[in-house]
Amino acid sequence: MIRNLNHIGLTVPSLEIGRAFYECFGLQTHASGKDLVFRCEGRDQDQVRLMEGPTKRLAYVSFGTHKGGLQPLRERLEAADVKIADAPFDVSFGGIWFKDPDGDWINVQEAEDAGSTLAPTAEVNSPQRYRRIGTRACDITSSQKKARPRRLGHLIKFSTDVDRAVEFYGKVLGLLVSDKGLDILAFMRSPFGGDHHMIGIAKGPHTGLHHISFEVGDIDEIEMGAQALLAAGYKDGFGLGRHGPGSNYFHYIRDPWNSLVEYFWDIDVIPENADWTPMPNNPEGVHAVLHAVWSESPAPADFIVNFEEPH
Repeated sequence: MIRNLNHIGLTVPSLEIGRAFYECFGLQTHASGKDLVFRCEGRDQDQVRLMEGPTKRLAYVSFGTHKGGLQPLRERLEAADVKIADAPFDVSFGGIWFKDPDGDWINVQEAEDAGSTLAPTAEVNSPQRYRRIGTRACDITSSQKKARPRRLGHLIKFSTDVDRAVEFYGKVLGLLVSDKGLDILAFMRSPFGGDHHMIGIAKGPHTGLHHISFEVGDIDEIEMGAQALLAAGYKDGFGLGRHGPGSNYFHYIRDPWNSLVEYFWDIDVIPENADWTPMPNNPEGVHAVLHAVWSESPAPADFIVNFEEPH
């Protein structure tokens, strides 16, 4: 079963345009054959792989499983009549490859999540929980602070049939539903515990990437990262705000091909075997799943548009 999200692969028309964006976002670039891979500072793990192609599209998603976890997965795939294929891309890592019901490539490797060597961020004071004592959180040097993404937390992808996708990712890959809004949007997590979601499925006319999301150190980094991207000429997406599902603070920025990349902080963490109850599938619960708790401005009309070309 799936334990963690390793990285995602994208094809893009220009590697250099992609490099400029992701470096401005706060990631570090490494060459990998003909491709570019991006990592978070202090984290020995690829997070995004850019491969040159005619259009921007979600090429694959790579997940990690525990040692010995590939054989049970092979058995589940065989039982579900899902074909295991040779690697469809020229990459240096192994694992097994197959397609989900929307035709998107999935790679699963025996791989643990890499840790971060960055120091923990400052404690946060709240009423009756004052944990930062005698230390200034903001001073004159805070204007030099920048976003330092710690890890790739999740992605949201489009599907023509959300219920079918949820069944596949649940029964075959072992993921659990954390929250779901009718047949429009679902959030799924690892059964081994962790973030509220590592993948989300959103209803759309065809498959494609909605957004990828990176955890940063605090709410300051969310906005300082977003403001740096806006100052560099990139298009605003949606934020600052706070989600209902996952509870995380967020700000989305459009990449050069109109997909979204999100900074997030303070997400719900659900332990293994938790008695977690999804939001009710009534009008109030569905509204909570589909909308932010609050945001500086309403989500723009194109927030839910799939800008990838059908394939």
